[in-house]
Amino acid sequence: MPATSLLVAALLMLRHPCTRNRTTASLLLNRAAQNTALSPAEREACLILVDELESDAPPAPTGPAEKMRPNKGRPFHNAAAY
Repeated sequence: MPATSLLVAALLMLRHPCTRNRTTASLLLNRAAQNTALSPAEREACLILVDELESDAPPAPTGPAEKMRPNKGRPFHNAAAY
């Protein structure tokens, strides 16, 4: 895939920077950095952006998934009742 397509796709992902889009943009930029059509400076810029995206990422949840659910881990509890 041409480097320009990867870069444009990464830019589109960053228009709405949720965690998923940031991860996708990071992967696209990493792939673009491996493209030999880019100059060494362009490849380095892509890798710097990848580092920045990964360092600015919000921390992953540390607790079990049940703590994140609105029903507090009770599978048949109606959270809308509150």
